Amino acid sequence: MKRVLLSALMVGVVTTGAMAGTASDDFTVTATVDPYCEVTNPALDVTIPYNPFDEDAATATTSTEFNCVNGTSYTINVVYDGTLEGATDPTQTLSFTATPDISSGTDNDGLATSNTVNIAITIPAGQDVPVDSYSDSVTVEINY
Repeated sequence: MKRVLLSALMVGVVTTGAMAGTASDDFTVTATVDPYCEVTNPALDVTIPYNPFDEDAATATTSTEFNCVNGTSYTINVVYDGTLEGATDPTQTLSFTATPDISSGTDNDGLATSNTVNIAITIPAGQDVPVDSYSDSVTVEINY
């Protein structure tokens, strides 16, 4: 009886060991980093005193800070219609320009440093307009 029990136990051990195994599956993890930029510090509004009798243009500067993913190429566009409209009488206008100091580039340091674009605002001299407040919206686009 001892032999039968011992034989049965040995068969069970062998059978249990034969059933153990491993199945496996390999897969790949891929991450994609796309070009991306965001404004980190928006431009401040600008108020420029204008006197039609001044012989020189009235000027001011504002700036926008932005950051891009390392290696992202970008272009800068300043979008505006070039006309400041009177608050009281919108048919009274002042012409102006908004010129960025850079037009394109590539961010080569990623998150390390923000990029800055300065926008020079110029209202040409000699525009004969009445007393009023004149304004327009300007949009700085960072295209990537």
